[in-house]
Amino acid sequence: MDPRLTEARNPRTRAIDRADSVTILRLIQAEDRAVPEAIASQAEGIARVVDDIVERFRRGGRLVYAGAGTSGRLGVLDAAECPPTFGVDPSLVRAIIAGGPGALVRSVEGAEDSRAGGAEAVRELGVGPADLVLGIATSGTTPYVLGALREAASLGAGTAFLGCTEPAREVADLVDHLILPLVGPEVIAGSTRMKAGTATKLVLNAITTAAMVRTGRVYENLMVDLRARSAKLVDRGIRIFTMVTGASRAEARRALIRTGGAVKTALAMHALGVDRARAERYLDCVDGFLGLAIERFGGGRRPRYGGYPPAPGWPHGPELLARLGEAPARLAAHLAAFEREAVRPRIEGWLGEPGDPAHPPAFDGWRGEEPAPEAAFEAALEAFAEQRRASLAALPQPLEAALGCRARIGDETLTLYQFLRGVAQHDAAHEMRIRERVHPALLAGEDA
Repeated sequence: MDPRLTEARNPRTRAIDRADSVTILRLIQAEDRAVPEAIASQAEGIARVVDDIVERFRRGGRLVYAGAGTSGRLGVLDAAECPPTFGVDPSLVRAIIAGGPGALVRSVEGAEDSRAGGAEAVRELGVGPADLVLGIATSGTTPYVLGALREAASLGAGTAFLGCTEPAREVADLVDHLILPLVGPEVIAGSTRMKAGTATKLVLNAITTAAMVRTGRVYENLMVDLRARSAKLVDRGIRIFTMVTGASRAEARRALIRTGGAVKTALAMHALGVDRARAERYLDCVDGFLGLAIERFGGGRRPRYGGYPPAPGWPHGPELLARLGEAPARLAAHLAAFEREAVRPRIEGWLGEPGDPAHPPAFDGWRGEEPAPEAAFEAALEAFAEQRRASLAALPQPLEAALGCRARIGDETLTLYQFLRGVAQHDAAHEMRIRERVHPALLAGEDA
């Protein structure tokens, strides 16, 4: 007899093959009512996973789902929904699925049986100690998921397991967290897309939503970190702004245009009466929590750098140093894309059609259909990188002790950590502005 709960026969549905449609639906609905209770029994375990994820996000880590079949598809779905809902980078929550992207729309038989496949996917994603890999296997035995979890553990990453039956001892001994909503046998034996799938979807929703709330992505119960990058999100952003501020839709539209569609930044600008750069700085000082920014900086004298934890705060000193060191490379990539996609097309337009004798070509013979020389642009970026390297080399050692040293910058006294975090925040804001594009729906016209 198969010991897995998800494979057992349900005594309450043995006559379902002779039932009419209404009876079938009532049997399914009666079984579905067991799902919320099973999830509620796991509240403390789910909370521990959320706490772990929040700490990892603050250290620059990621949440990675690993699954096969329905479990894998639900992981991919939850990961895909985080960027439009909470405005996070798509790399923050990732998902790997047995059989690769093709398995999202067509079953890839046998892919779930490969432990090596799960391990390889984890390695390809560059999983490391800052990340947490959450394996999803409702039956508790999927080899692909077990291979992914074992590889993640060997790489020093955090691990968690979500299943709807008691897992094998191997899993229990391996992972840091277990989430086990035991929903019981399915209406159709082994069809884990039903109760087990519903439980999985609800648990994943709860994990990412709670983690986003805990990292400042929500104000009251509004998704203020969304970025207005579609007509639907433009409308939602305008409605959120008007709900919070009482402003008209036309005023909300103008506020969002000034921030490239960043709702939370627009709300901070409105609440604090500051420009965009200062609003971004204040939000970063409080790790993105809009309510805290309003409370802390809503009156009196406002600092330029102060407000960050004195030292070392988040991220820790070495991680902050790494973040600053990576900035030239990150910004170089985005500046290069901006140059290709925005600057050069405009230059071509000003010069007229390539080859037109009335308009001499740009860049010493470059024609629009040919790549332009990168030398000058790359030299400017290298100059930026060189200056940053010199700044980092000048930092006193050991760094951890130096971060708490205080100095006067203008009219403020602040720690070295606070100053460096301000520099890193400036890098991040600059990078974001290079990437963003105001959605045409924001520019479509004024609201009445």
